[in-house]
Amino acid sequence: MRLPMHAPGQGYGLALVVVIGALGGCAELPVPVRAPYAAAPRSSSTPWSPPSGVTTHRPRTLVGPETQIDPQTVYGLADLIDFAHRTNPDTRRTWEEARAAAAQAARAEAAYYPTLFAMATGGTSRKADVAPGGTFTIEGPGVNPQLQLNWILLDFGRRGASVERGGQELLRANFAFNRKLQEVAFGVARSYFGLDASRARVSASRISLESAAAVEEAVDARLRQGLATQPDLLLARQERARAAFEVQDALGGVNDAQAALAETLGIPPTALMRVADLSAVPLPGELAETVEQTIDRALTRRPDLASRLAALRAREADERRAQAEFWPRLSFSGSVGQAVQRYRAGPPSGTFTMNETEYGVFLNFEWKLFDGFERQNALREATSLRGVAEADLAALELRASREVWKAYADVKTALRKHEYALALLTASEEAYASTFESYRSAGLATVLDLLAAQRDLARARATEIQSRAELLTTSAALTFAAGD
Repeated sequence: MRLPMHAPGQGYGLALVVVIGALGGCAELPVPVRAPYAAAPRSSSTPWSPPSGVTTHRPRTLVGPETQIDPQTVYGLADLIDFAHRTNPDTRRTWEEARAAAAQAARAEAAYYPTLFAMATGGTSRKADVAPGGTFTIEGPGVNPQLQLNWILLDFGRRGASVERGGQELLRANFAFNRKLQEVAFGVARSYFGLDASRARVSASRISLESAAAVEEAVDARLRQGLATQPDLLLARQERARAAFEVQDALGGVNDAQAALAETLGIPPTALMRVADLSAVPLPGELAETVEQTIDRALTRRPDLASRLAALRAREADERRAQAEFWPRLSFSGSVGQAVQRYRAGPPSGTFTMNETEYGVFLNFEWKLFDGFERQNALREATSLRGVAEADLAALELRASREVWKAYADVKTALRKHEYALALLTASEEAYASTFESYRSAGLATVLDLLAAQRDLARARATEIQSRAELLTTSAALTFAAGD
């Protein structure tokens, strides 16, 4: 009978190393094993406090050296979009996802190459063989380095399906990255138009405040002449106070719009740059394409649709991989090593050395015949997931068509609304000027008529500003929905 044994000193030393390693590992555990609740909140009503070594925030450079803001530059829409593409965390995230997908595709191609392992075992041992004539022992140090080579020669499409899946996942990630750039651009444009509209509201409200002050002065002048009453003056002061309130409210809207724009840019509101005014920029004109042409263009150009199509192709590759699992696998393996040992054997005792080369070359054939229907169910799962991807693509195509249809209709509506808003503003300005002159000179209009004309003019200014912002935003939405 052969009883493998180790030297006593070596066994104790190895045991001590294992114990120290285990205790050291337990010391790093975040949860005490014997009292796990000590790491959880103490009660349902007591806030949890992190340990002293836990960091809840990290230093972050909000604007990197490659995206420094020039305080002397006035940024237009194109500049803001370019800036957001470099600073917005969403674009960085999707970019890293695309890079990870590229690395994953390269990993799938590695299956076509052989794998080479370097291994080595070394140490000392003692073996004893008990025989009728006594115990024969062999003990001494030794080392056995080896090189192991494995190479799959034939797998009936498993690797090809994996490579196809990796390539399609890479396409999906790249198209998703392009769509994210479009999303960020649309978000910046929408926030930019909102900021421009909020600034226009400030200017309009200040003009309304000046008009209210002029009305108050006119009423006060007529009151000194005995042609107006004290209630008329109080009403005029009330309207001036309301106009002053509207100015402050509009200024608050500018702050909110600046914060929204800064968020889409990926910077804090305190670091927002100088933004150009859009008042002199011409508005979009009539639509050059029909809605059918725009929908067709969207279905062929939108990156999210191409990304979803690539996801479908990846699911089809998964299905082919599941089908290939029913076939055998042929591989090659080989190893070469060197057995080096110096040992003492006896009795009678003698010292010997060994230095022998060991090698093996094998052709391996593997065919899984039965696995508890695991492969059948894996194929069913892959087929169903491919059907899910097909349904997702069809649903996204319908949603894209609806988005384009709605955006197209919104632009047409916004064009008409802006035309009527301009006409309304012109009529309101003429009505206010006529009423103001009639009240101040001839006294044919009452103060109520004058205040009503002033309110109508203020609402007309707000309507024109809103219609302009709506036209710009809907035009940007149509561009985004069409995938441009």
